[in-house]
Order: sequence, then C-alpha cells, then structure tokens
Amino acid sequence: MGGLILLSGALTACAVSMYLSFFPFFLFSLTAFPAGYVIAYAAGRTEDQITTGMKGVLCLGGCGLLFWAGLIAIDNTFTYSGVIQQVQQGMDAVLKSYRNSSSIPVDRLLEIDQVFSQVKSIFPIILPAILGNSIILTIWLTIAGGNGLALRFFGKRPWLEYKYWNLPDKFIWVSIASALFALIPDTRFHSIGINCLLMCGIVYVFQGVAILVYFFDKWRVPYFFRLPLYTLAAIQSTGTVLLMIAGIADIWMDFRKIHKEKSA
Repeated sequence: MGGLILLSGALTACAVSMYLSFFPFFLFSLTAFPAGYVIAYAAGRTEDQITTGMKGVLCLGGCGLLFWAGLIAIDNTFTYSGVIQQVQQGMDAVLKSYRNSSSIPVDRLLEIDQVFSQVKSIFPIILPAILGNSIILTIWLTIAGGNGLALRFFGKRPWLEYKYWNLPDKFIWVSIASALFALIPDTRFHSIGINCLLMCGIVYVFQGVAILVYFFDKWRVPYFFRLPLYTLAAIQSTGTVLLMIAGIADIWMDFRKIHKEKSA
C-alpha cells in the first residue's frame, strides 16, 4: 500500500512540476526516496534510532552527492565554487538594495554592511556544515515524525518515545576531536574542525529538545503553551544554544535519569 501511495504521489508531482516548469526540483526530491526506504526497513527490523539515523544520513547524503555530480556534468556552474559565487552575488544584490533605500538610517546601514561582509567571509568555510545539517535535520524530522505517525496509524512505535532518545556517551569524543581540529592554525584542519563541530552541535540540539519534551510531559505543560516555546527555541539563537548545552550536559547530569534506570 505504501508503494502505491509513493508511486501515485510521484507521478502527480511529476506532472505538476512539468506544468509549472519546476521539473529539476522534482528530480531533486527523488533523492529522498532511497533514504526513506532505508528508514522504513530499519523501522521494520526495530533497529535503534541512532543506527537508523546514521544510515539515513549516509544514504541521503550519498544520493545528494550523486545528484550534484549529475548537475556538474550538465552545467559547470553548479560546482562548489560556483555555488559560493552565486550566493555571494545574491548577497551583494540584497546589500545594494539596502544601500539604495532612503528609509534606512546611515548607522543601521553600516551595521548591515558589517554583517553581510562577515557572512560572505564565513559562508565558504561553513557551507559543508550547512549542507550536512540540512541532511541531518531532514532525517531527524523523518524519524521523529514517522515514530509518532506509526503509533497513530498502526498502534505501536518502531522506536522509543522521543523524550527518551539519548546519544551514546562516546559521541562527545567526536565533538572534542572536532574542537581540537578547529584550534589548529592550518586552514584545512581548521575548516574540517569547524564544520564537524557545527554538525555535532545540531545533534546535541536534538538531544536538548528531547530533554525539553521530557520535562514538558513530566510537568504536564499544556500543548498550547508548548508550541510557542518550541518556536522560540527554534528561531532564537540563544534558545538553540541553550538546548545544545543541555544536550551536552545531559551526558554527566543525566537530567532524565536514563543512565540510572539502565544500571538498575
């Protein structure tokens, strides 16, 4: 039944995308199909969510690289440097429109100019982390959302409730190694360390969200209060950093007493 739904959806999306001249976007969306099957297969075998997530990230990332390689073979402008150049040109166009606006004060324009110059300088360095985090976020949403949908439609979850999700303690060594690489003055090692550190950070944000959900359930916080708090945590950089810190601190603090229950 799932295969029929996917096939009918894909055919419908193909027809609509061709009519609206969005066919390349449709082709890009097909790169998610193999990862979806990998996650569904893992759910059927009740593999743990960490292993499933790693398989999904590798599969989706590999399909994305193959799609990008195909684009490069067709059009040379889709190279890594070409993407950076196009984004920076877009930033220059936006900055130019700000400068031409008479309603923005001069001091505000100077602040905007500084922000854009900083973003332009750091964007080429962290682009791998941006792409990697988009893949990690996609897989996380799929597993977390699919876990709830499975309970709703089939009466059971393939994985634990999200509030009990927990990263292996040894994963902190990946973050420590990434931080050490980031401190090396050599440009290549520094870039690798920064990108790995950013990708480790988003994973710990997910653990921080799990802790937040756990205490919301424990304290029986009404759902209409939870949504604004989730939104603030996602939008505000301070909230995201606090969730990441909570996720890292959980390794030693064990806020949800998961390690205590396992030992018992």
